[in-house]
Amino acid sequence: MNALLKHVENYKPKMIKVASLLVKRVPNEGGCRPDYVGFEIPNHFIVGYALDYNEHFRDLNHICVISEIGKEKYKV
Repeated sequence: MNALLKHVENYKPKMIKVASLLVKRVPNEGGCRPDYVGFEIPNHFIVGYALDYNEHFRDLNHICVISEIGKEKYKV
């Protein structure tokens, strides 16, 4: 995100705002904190709604945490 923001700043916009549907609850060490956040979520691997695990689950119409059993079953 920092690289993208730096690139956009080259065009000298009046304002740049960042929105994110999901933000994990982890210490943010030098990273970008979005201006708008849909949901703060625990630090777990999530799938669904275009988020996949090894090309599986991206077609779910909801977001959920994948279990360790699921990770093992679908690992590459």
